[in-house]
Amino acid sequence: MASTNGFILGLIGGLLDFASASQLLLQQASSAGMMNEAPAYAWAGLLLVLGTAVVATALLSVISIGFRFARLFSILMMVYGVVMVVVGLVMSSGAVMTTEFSSVYSLGMVVVGAGMTVSGLMMSRSPIPM
Repeated sequence: MASTNGFILGLIGGLLDFASASQLLLQQASSAGMMNEAPAYAWAGLLLVLGTAVVATALLSVISIGFRFARLFSILMMVYGVVMVVVGLVMSSGAVMTTEFSSVYSLGMVVVGAGMTVSGLMMSRSPIPM
């Protein structure tokens, strides 16, 4: 059950990361010529890498390799969850992007990140031998 929750939360978290990165890139493209282009592109790149890692981990956690290395995937899920909570909190401060969707993305990242952390913790404590 915990791996199914982790899988769903991982997919939602990855989609939130991808949506945030694309919104940030669109915002940056519409305000061309601003001084802060490099940090915005670096932040978008970080979100894309995080989204890719979260989705890949979620997909791998539900196939046979995920069952063989369940402890590793539970730790990764907890780490990605904490990172997503931190990213969501930084985004909610308005320091990264200020669009009509930024508050939705930041709140979503905090909620999904907390869920991923709890799901990873449940996966690590499951009675299945790891």
